[in-house]
Parts: sequence; C-alpha cells; structure tokens
Amino acid sequence: MRFLFIRHGESVDNVAGVYAGSRDSPLTTHGVLQARRLASHLAEGVNAESPPLAHVFSSTLRRAVKTAQAICDTHNEHRDGHRLSVVQVADLQERHFGAREGVSFRSGGAAAPAAPDVRAGHDGAETTAAMKRRADSFLDDYIVPLLSCDVDEHVSCAVVAHGIILAVLFRALVARMPHGTVGLPAEQERNGLVVGDGAPFVLPSWSNTGYLDFVVRSVVDAPAPSLGLTPSLPLLLSIRRVNCTDHLRGLRKTRGGIGSAAFDERQRTVDSFFTRPQPPPPP
Repeated sequence: MRFLFIRHGESVDNVAGVYAGSRDSPLTTHGVLQARRLASHLAEGVNAESPPLAHVFSSTLRRAVKTAQAICDTHNEHRDGHRLSVVQVADLQERHFGAREGVSFRSGGAAAPAAPDVRAGHDGAETTAAMKRRADSFLDDYIVPLLSCDVDEHVSCAVVAHGIILAVLFRALVARMPHGTVGLPAEQERNGLVVGDGAPFVLPSWSNTGYLDFVVRSVVDAPAPSLGLTPSLPLLLSIRRVNCTDHLRGLRKTRGGIGSAAFDERQRTVDSFFTRPQPPPPP
C-alpha cells in the first residue's frame, strides 16, 4: 500500500507567522490554490506506478479538512468507480502549544524555530509523549486494520494533517518496524532524511501541501514486524519521496495581499469570468 503523509495548504496563521497549533485557522486563497494543484496532481497520477487513492484521513482542523476535501472532490471528478470521502480523526490535530497558541514566533527580531521544545511541555503545551499516544492510537485504529486486511500495492492511502504531528506519526510507524525493514530513497531524493545506528529518522519540515511518499508492502524474506497484525505479515517500508512539492511549480501568490487573505467560498475565480452561464434545459 502506498501512503502519502500530506501537510495542509497555506493557512492564515502560517502567513501571520504565529504558532497555530490547535487553532482552527482557515486556508488562504493561495492555500486553496495549493490544495487544488495537489489534488489535480494526485488525480492525474505522478507516474504509471502511482496507484489510485482508496482512503483519505484528515485532521479535524479545517485547514486540513479543506485540503483533504479538495483531493476527494478532484478524485471523484476524474475517476470512475470508488468514490472518496474524508474521514476526520481528532488524533491527527496539530500539537497544542498551550500559552503560545496564536503567539508570533517572529517577535524579537529573529524567527524562532517552527516548533519550540516539545519534550518539556512548558506553558501548558502538549508534550512529545502525548503526541505519540495520539499517533499510536491513529495507527492502531486505522492503519493497522488496513494492513491487516490487505497489503495491496495497487491502492494508496492519504493522511492530511500538520507538520509536527505528521513527523511524530511517521516516527511512531517506523518504530514498529524491525531493524532492516525500512528502505531509504535514492541519495539525491533524501532531502534531509537521515538515519543512524538505532537513531530515529530525522525528517525535514513539511512545506504547505508537501508530502512524504512511501510504500508498505509484503515480502517473503523480511522479518515479521511488530505492528500488532494478526497473523503477522512480513512487511517492508520503502520511502520514495520526501517533502514532494512538484505540483507547486510555477504557482505564484496573487499580489496585493489577496493571496494571503482567508479564502472566501463565495468569491469568483478568474475562470468563472470567462465561462458563460449554461441556458436552462428546454421544457
């Protein structure tokens, strides 16, 4: 099964440079364009080896839901047969930053890291351990059942969420795989992904609508993983692409601040000005 771990499109809080966390920040107009680009990219297929989507999971925060919905809508428009719908999961919400929610990380003249220390849980912020519990819950409730039923390399599963929780989720998945069953991409495509002896994977930050592309497949000679599958299946996890943003090539933000503003569902697109209304059907 192919997995796509996708970060949501650009949000208003992203543009403002604040710790968004569990704040329900909407997509900007540019973020909606990013999501639509991604949706078309996935519907058309990156290449002949890209299987169609069969499952789409999303955080319950609307910046992720709207991104996931764009993927489902475009898939349903372009492909016959299986129709996709978004499965919203609260465990996929971004890390709660406590007192830092909505606080600018650009204050003080220098940009702070995208996420402060998540281990200590200062200022009421969620800890790494708490996020890992959410990640494990999602794996147990949704991913393990999929892999238990069928490790089909001809279908894909998308998880649309947020940069920090996606990294925690992937590390939680990798931690369940025995040594020697995780394959790295080609050297030129590692894009910051490294691993040492017994060390966890270090992932680069996800760009808006960037995605991690990897495949979990069954192999005869692989050690049995500790995913909790019954019966145990020999699995191999192969990473294909990291932070892929090919779909954003040539996309520029609309000038004048329009692109950074919250997307208005009622606003007309440029294409709509060149589309004549259809006449009513004859009686």
